Amino acid sequence: MLFSEFGNKENPPVLLLHGMMQDWRSEYALLKSLEEDYRLIIPAQDGFYDGSVDFTSFADQARQIEEYLNLNYGGKIHGAYGASQGGLMLTELLTRNQVNLGTVIMDGCYVAHQGKISGWVTYKMFCKIKNDRKFPWLMNVMMTLMGNSKDDVTGKFMDAMYMNASDETVRRNFMENYTYHTRPEIAQNETMVHLWCGSKEPYAMKSHNILKKYLKNYKEEIMEGFGHGEFLMKHTDACCKKIRSTLEMQ
Repeated sequence: MLFSEFGNKENPPVLLLHGMMQDWRSEYALLKSLEEDYRLIIPAQDGFYDGSVDFTSFADQARQIEEYLNLNYGGKIHGAYGASQGGLMLTELLTRNQVNLGTVIMDGCYVAHQGKISGWVTYKMFCKIKNDRKFPWLMNVMMTLMGNSKDDVTGKFMDAMYMNASDETVRRNFMENYTYHTRPEIAQNETMVHLWCGSKEPYAMKSHNILKKYLKNYKEEIMEGFGHGEFLMKHTDACCKKIRSTLEMQ
C-alpha cells in the first residue's frame, strides 16, 4: 500500500479512501482544497498504483492502514471520508475497531451483497474496458442501476480510473467487493458515521439499511437527483464544503 500525505503537518489529520478502480491521484485532485484545513492522508490500495503488488483483500488493506495510523498518528485521527468502495473500506475499519477514525463520512457506500456471479461479470466487463477501451452493453445496465449514464463513465469517471491494474487485481478486488458482508462486530464501534448517497442509488440506500441495523451513531442524508459519485465528481466544491462542515460538527 502506498501512503501519500498533503497539507500542514500541524492541521488535524483526515483519511481519504478512494473508490473502486479509482486512481488515488484523481481523488487528491478532487479533494485538494481540503489540505488548506487538514493534513490529508491518502492510501492507495495494493494493485492500484504503479509498481504495486496485486490487490490482496479488504482485511489486509485495512490492516495496513491501521498499522500506518498507529505508527504515525497514535491510532487516532480527526476524521475520514470514503467514496464508493472507500466507504466499504471504512466499514471494514469500523468493524475491526483498531483505530479511532474521529468523524466518518461514507459517500455512496456499497456493502449490499450482490453475489459471485455479479462480481465475475463486472470483473470481466471492466477488464474489457481497461484492456480494449470497449464498453460492453451491460455497462449501460450497470450504470443505470447506479443512477448514472454511459456518458458519466466515458467522461470524468473514466478519467479518474487507474487503468494499469492487472486483471488479477481487478478480479480479486471486484469479487471481494461484490461478496462483502457487513459483520455484526461493527455494532461495538461508537464512531459517528454520516451516510450520504444520491436518490438514484438503490444499492447505496440498501447498504444504508444494512448499516443502520448495526451503527450506534449515524446520520443519513439522501441527496435528491444524484447518482453514484455525482456529488463528488460534478459538484466538487460543494462536496468539499460539506465535508468540512461535517467534520467540524460537535
